[in-house]
Amino acid sequence: MDDATLANMRARVAQCRRLAGSITDARAAAILRQMADEGEADIARVEAERVQAENPMPPPAAT
Repeated sequence: MDDATLANMRARVAQCRRLAGSITDARAAAILRQMADEGEADIARVEAERVQAENPMPPPAAT
């Protein structure tokens, strides 16, 4: 996944959080916060996969 896609995902998370803070419907706000939480978890997973792909673990040493 490229940097532009991750930036877009971060923008959507921020938008969900802004909307959740500006609406009066508690249920809709909770859903938006949940969407933001899930988006942040997806971003973290993708970034961790990227780091792992860029820095693979060396094979275990032979004993």
